[in-house]
Amino acid sequence: MNAKASLEPIAAQKPGKIAAERGFPRTTSLRSRLFFWIKILLTVSVLGLLVITIKPREIIAAFQGSYYPLVFVSFILVIPNLGLRALKWGYVLRQVKPTASVREILNSLLVGFTFAVVTPGQLGEFGRAFFIAGRPRLELIGVSFIDKFFNLLPIILGGSIGLLFLPGLVLDGNTYLFMGCCVLVALLWTFFIVLLLSPRWVRDLLYAINVMLPYREKIKVLLSGLDPIRVKQSLTLACLGIAHYAIVICQYFLVVQSFQQVNLFDAFRATSATLFVKAALPISIGGLGVGETASVGFFRLFEVGRAAAFNSSALLFSMNVLLPALVGFLILLKLRIAPENSDA
Repeated sequence: MNAKASLEPIAAQKPGKIAAERGFPRTTSLRSRLFFWIKILLTVSVLGLLVITIKPREIIAAFQGSYYPLVFVSFILVIPNLGLRALKWGYVLRQVKPTASVREILNSLLVGFTFAVVTPGQLGEFGRAFFIAGRPRLELIGVSFIDKFFNLLPIILGGSIGLLFLPGLVLDGNTYLFMGCCVLVALLWTFFIVLLLSPRWVRDLLYAINVMLPYREKIKVLLSGLDPIRVKQSLTLACLGIAHYAIVICQYFLVVQSFQQVNLFDAFRATSATLFVKAALPISIGGLGVGETASVGFFRLFEVGRAAAFNSSALLFSMNVLLPALVGFLILLKLRIAPENSDA
């Protein structure tokens, strides 16, 4: 049988059948694209409805009447904001790859922003693992999970406090309800403090559970990023995450203050609650729409205008997410996917 004859049966098969036999069913890609466009539609719908409700004239008038120096100071804080993100990512990455260069850390971080801006919950930032050479891809994705956990940690802890002390929700309600919520928040804080102080116990528990799971070898590689994480590393990452969170709170306060007067404690309560809801509801692209809706709802409790709250959330998104994503896109045009083998 010649080569031409041997290829004929393969050529006669439908592309979908070949893809399915190789483990890449067409339905997977179609489903992914469908979910992506659903998220796009949801984001545009929520934003559009919010803009129509507030009225574009109010939004434009709020921008025109803002105090620009405060917006500029908030914009300058993007530098320490990104600096802390890079420092934290570099610290956790060098636990598994001590030779990681500053350029490799920054490039992967900014490219991660580019992928994150078009995915719900910013899950696309795990794509940074594809631009770091010399380590198993699954291990780097696991390290990205660790970095994201320490991003979410202060949002969860700060948001629980902010929600607890919002006026008209729990604080001014039934005393027993308030005390019950205080107990729940205390338990939540205790749980996360135990996690911070017991990283080896968490690692051993996850490895023990993994023994009972399928694909245990791949999951083991994914969990291997936890191996070098001890109490020192855990507390260092937590401190960097909290410092980054504090800068975001400060940025939000300055931007809101540029539109309308609000005291720092009220701004913290509304901002922490907004960030918490935005992280808890990753149903839109980049959190757009959800963050703005939450910002309008929570700041309204402190008599901040809808347009001011909407503009503040939109500006913070542009500064802290969209701008780094655009820089990451320019970097992405020059990068190639890094090989897992450092000798390749």
